Amino acid sequence: MIENKSICIVVPVYNVGNKIVDFISSIPDYVDKIIVIDDKCPLKSGLILKKNTPENKKLNILFNENNLGVGGTVKRGYNEALKSNEDIIIKIDGDGQMDPDQIPILTKSIINGYDYSKGNRFLNNTYIKNYPLERFYGNKFLSLFSKLSTGYWDIFDPINGFTAIKREKLNNINLDDIDNGYFFETDMLFNLYLLKSKIKDVPVKIKYFKNHRQNLSIFRESFNFFFKNLHRLLKRVKISYLSNNFGLPGLLFSIGSISLIFTLFYGGFNWFYYSFIKETFAPNGVITFSAISLIVGLFSMFMFMIIDNNNNPNLKK
Repeated sequence: MIENKSICIVVPVYNVGNKIVDFISSIPDYVDKIIVIDDKCPLKSGLILKKNTPENKKLNILFNENNLGVGGTVKRGYNEALKSNEDIIIKIDGDGQMDPDQIPILTKSIINGYDYSKGNRFLNNTYIKNYPLERFYGNKFLSLFSKLSTGYWDIFDPINGFTAIKREKLNNINLDDIDNGYFFETDMLFNLYLLKSKIKDVPVKIKYFKNHRQNLSIFRESFNFFFKNLHRLLKRVKISYLSNNFGLPGLLFSIGSISLIFTLFYGGFNWFYYSFIKETFAPNGVITFSAISLIVGLFSMFMFMIIDNNNNPNLKK
C-alpha cells in the first residue's frame, strides 16, 4: 500500500524472455498485486516467469490463447484487476524500460484527486539516451494530433504506457470500446475525456537500450494513428458539440470544416485546371474566393480550438 491505497500493477509481456524475472523481482513490496499477461509471447515469457517465481503469492500470470496486441492484453489485465479491490491500478511494461520505483510518482496524483495519471518522458528531459530519432519526431506530431482528438490540450507524450488509474474510473470505462493495438493509450485518453476525467502528466524516466528490438512498426502505425486520431476527433466533436449541446463550438467547427474542404476541392481544382490545362493564371475572382474561404476556415478552426481548450476537464475545479 501507499498512503493506505492498495496497488495493483498490470504487466503485458511480449518478446521479453528471461528479463521478465528480474523485472518482477524489482517490483517494490508496497505493491499488493501483480498481474502479468503473456500475449502469446514467442519467447515463452510467462512460462519462464512461472517457473522462476513459484512462491510469489502476489503474482497472477495469465496466458492469451491468441495474440491480442498490447491494448487487448492490457484490457484483459484491467478486467482481471477489477475482480479484486485494489484502489489504484498501474500499467507498466515488462521489458525493463520503465522503473517500478517511480510508481509513487504516478500514485501521488491519484491520491491527490486525479482520475488518471500518465508518464511523460519529456517533462524534465531534453535528451533521452538511445531514443530512436524517428520516434522522437513521430511523438511530437502524434502529441499535437492527440490534443485535438482527445481534448486534453495540456497533455503530452500520449503513447507513454506508464500509467495509473483510479479503480472507480476504470470501472466506468467500457473497455470494449478501447483500441486493441498501439493506439490503446490515446484511446484511453479519448474515453476518459467523455467521462470528464481529470488527468495528470508526471515526469518519468524511460530507459532505451541500444539495439533494443522494437515491436512497433513506425511506418505502418503512423498511418494507423493518423486515421484513428481523425476518427476520434470527429466522434468527440459530434458527442460534445453537435449531438448533445449544439452551440458556438459546434457552429465554428462546422463552418471551419466546410470552408477548408471547399477550399481544398475548389481551390485545388482551379489551381490544377489553370496551371496545367489552361497554362495561365487563374482569374482574380477565383483566387480571391479561394483565399476568403481559406481564411474563414482557418479562423473558425482557431476559434474552435480556443473554446475547446477552455472545456478541457483538467481546467475545471
